Amino acid sequence: TFRIFTDSTLEEVLQKLVRERDKQFTPELLAAIEGSGRTIHEVMIIASLLEKEVRGAADKAIAADIFWKRYDAGWAMQADSSIHYIHGKTGSVFTTSDMRDSMNPYNTYKYLGLPPGPISTPSFTAIEAAVYPEDSPYWYFITTLDTGEAIFARDLDGHNRNVQTYLR
Repeated sequence: TFRIFTDSTLEEVLQKLVRERDKQFTPELLAAIEGSGRTIHEVMIIASLLEKEVRGAADKAIAADIFWKRYDAGWAMQADSSIHYIHGKTGSVFTTSDMRDSMNPYNTYKYLGLPPGPISTPSFTAIEAAVYPEDSPYWYFITTLDTGEAIFARDLDGHNRNVQTYLR
């Protein structure tokens, strides 16, 4: 929670937000980011995807591993949240093929690697997950509609089964 006065300028509000976020980046966290070979910008992009895609901290850490593996392998992130970001859509986990055909650089289905910037303001939990991902054998995940639980899969066949089981 931030105290912002009604006469604050946009620049003052943004400076406050940046200062407060900056305080969360301890020397240990910065050293872990540097040791990972990632940039703060990359971490914030992954954390923003995690924030929109996954609810629980443990699930965020596993999903972070999936996103980093996909990034390192040159795969598309295929994050529906980035498609929602492009189209200003909220309240649904689903995207359509028309939505995924967008030529917008934030389209993580069409373009490999990371989008140009974060799609949300991530929680510190999401940032920690992006910095300290949990090693896993998984390459895919979905988030259930009813409980928000992340369901993981090792391969595309398993992922497709999860989609049919939990999202249809």
